[in-house]
Amino acid sequence: MASLQNCIMSLRESVALVEDSIKALDATTHDIPRVQKVLMTRRVFGLVPETDLENAKQTFKESVEPQISTMLERIDRELQKMSRRKINLQNRHDLQAVRLQGSKREAVDLPFSRLRKLGPLDEAKLTRLKFLKNKKERLKYSLSRLRLQDRLSVTPSLPPP
Repeated sequence: MASLQNCIMSLRESVALVEDSIKALDATTHDIPRVQKVLMTRRVFGLVPETDLENAKQTFKESVEPQISTMLERIDRELQKMSRRKINLQNRHDLQAVRLQGSKREAVDLPFSRLRKLGPLDEAKLTRLKFLKNKKERLKYSLSRLRLQDRLSVTPSLPPP
């Protein structure tokens, strides 16, 4: 009988252990539906592999870089043209300023003895005198331009950049 008592006692302890295990298992698995929802992944943003991204960047770079280089070269050429044009216009302005000052000085500094030789100054004579002075200035300008061109043709020209 003692062995039967030991068996019953062992069986009761096993049942109690199984009940405790069921309670513990129930407590731990009771939240599974919520955990399943939490663990369910939703794809909100599409992920692209790093290699695809690098390939796309490289392709874009290879297609755009030649265009950018071409445009930069064009801009450089245009800037050089504009710089040369600015220098030419500045030189032209300076030459015109010198011509203008020279013609003003000549009109003011005309010797009185020459004015007396002209006789009575009428409008036609003054107009003719102004015309001849202008012609003289134009000829001086043409001469200086030709001398400058001659000097430039003698100096070796630089190759275009």
